[in-house]
Amino acid sequence: MPTVPDVTNVMTPLSVSWLCPTIWGGALLSAVLIIATPAATEDWETFGLPDAPGREEVLIYCGACHSMALVVQQGLTRAQWADALDWMYEEQGMAVLEPEVETLVLDYLGTHVDPAGQKNRLRARGVLP
Repeated sequence: MPTVPDVTNVMTPLSVSWLCPTIWGGALLSAVLIIATPAATEDWETFGLPDAPGREEVLIYCGACHSMALVVQQGLTRAQWADALDWMYEEQGMAVLEPEVETLVLDYLGTHVDPAGQKNRLRARGVLP
């Protein structure tokens, strides 16, 4: 019968927290403040996407398979989003969206996750001048 190794003496980051309580305490406090801040929570949930018709559908349908971070970094035109969606239907076996939902998603992405929208989000966050 195989034996289970004793891992009680294995060092983990938390087990050495007594070595640098200021660093660990500061990191924990920062994490709590970031998570507890309503604006940060909202931004995390929506990745800076503006509240407009289609956002909920984008979060649901795109977020079902992709990290929203991946979606918002694309910065495609509406036509490019349509091509990407067709590719997902044809090559990846994605279930075809209802026409009205597809239009809502493509209109939203083409308006808010387009090249200009992407630059505006980056400017608002101070990443671009």
